[in-house]
Amino acid sequence: MFENMDSTTPEKYWLLWASLKAITLGVGCFFLALFLSLPVTIPWSKHYWAGDGQAVLGGMGVSFMFGIASAAAAASYMMRRATQRNRAHGSRQQGK
Repeated sequence: MFENMDSTTPEKYWLLWASLKAITLGVGCFFLALFLSLPVTIPWSKHYWAGDGQAVLGGMGVSFMFGIASAAAAASYMMRRATQRNRAHGSRQQGK
C-alpha cells in the first residue's frame, strides 16, 4: 500500500507546485494592482479627456496594463526564486 510513497513527494513535482504558486500570486497581484491604480488613473483620464463621457474607460485600460505588468513581474519572480531554491537543494543532495 505504501510502497510508492516516494513517487508522490512534493520534491518530485517541484515545478508544478512552483508554477501553481506563481500563477496564484500573479492573479492576486493583478487584481491588487488593478484596483489600487484605479483611484489614480480614473481622475487622470477624466482630466486628460475632459468632457468625454467615456473617459473612465481610458483609465480602466491603463489600470489593466498596470495589473498585467504586476502579475508578470510577480509570477516571474516566484518562478526564478523556486528555480534557484531547487538548484541549491539539488546541489546539497548530490554532495551527500
